[in-house]
Amino acid sequence: MDVNPKKFFGFQLLAVGIIWGGMTIFLDHIQGNAKIIYYVVTSWLLFILVLFIKSFFQSKEKADVVHLQEKRDTKKSK
Repeated sequence: MDVNPKKFFGFQLLAVGIIWGGMTIFLDHIQGNAKIIYYVVTSWLLFILVLFIKSFFQSKEKADVVHLQEKRDTKKSK
């Protein structure tokens, strides 16, 4: 089973972003251990964001390499 990393990280980013947004609304009322959970969710959101951006640029590089190989192959066939 082949997983598309952009979709995978994109949906995780969306889901954790919604949770983080809900927690941010009530940030003034959060105390104690809940504040630690908020910071962990924030860290996880940033981590997923970095992985999403990384997968975006990797897929873009792969597409560029494939495009260059196709260009080279068409020049050879002429």
